[in-house]
Amino acid sequence: MSTELVVASISGAVALVSVVISARASRRQALLTVGLDRQIAALARDAARQDVMSRVREPLLWAAYDLQSRISNIARSRFGFLTLYYKDGTPQEREYARRNTTYVIAEYFCWVEILRRRVQFLDLGNREDNRTVVDLLHEISNRFSSDRNQGAGFRLFRGEQRTLGDLMISQDGDEQGCIRYAEFCRRLDTDEEFGAWFASLNEAIQKLGNEFYVEPR
Repeated sequence: MSTELVVASISGAVALVSVVISARASRRQALLTVGLDRQIAALARDAARQDVMSRVREPLLWAAYDLQSRISNIARSRFGFLTLYYKDGTPQEREYARRNTTYVIAEYFCWVEILRRRVQFLDLGNREDNRTVVDLLHEISNRFSSDRNQGAGFRLFRGEQRTLGDLMISQDGDEQGCIRYAEFCRRLDTDEEFGAWFASLNEAIQKLGNEFYVEPR
């Protein structure tokens, strides 16, 4: 075999090996790139999730706490909030007790709606605490929409809950929040459409306040 043929044969073998190695390296690089992209996407989703939860967690917790405290206080009956400040209060106290109770309920719906909007297209992951929060929010929504509340006037369908929450949202640049109590009262007085959505809730609170019996002192 001539030298030229040997050289050509070796060169061809080297070229073939190079092609195989290059193909394997490219495939490995592609797999690494896909894996890296998935990790980056997962980190981005986690960062977005943490950003949403960090922005909404505190105000939602406070709104839920205020709602729970008001319901607990009302349920005390004789010395409850509506008994002391609506049934037996001054005209100013009666007005505050009715409107502020309506506001406390609506404020909770507001922050739930903000959270729902932000996580609508966001994977909340499989964390147990996330599932627990979502389950609790659904349970509270179910309690408000239950037919058991119909007689008391407190039944609010899910669509009504979302609408009340939506009406309470304020926009400050890219940030969403809840309107303040003073703004809420102003809109009740000046915006008929806004006030109409809260009419049944206002009436239910008035009815509840008038029904409480106070023992003679």
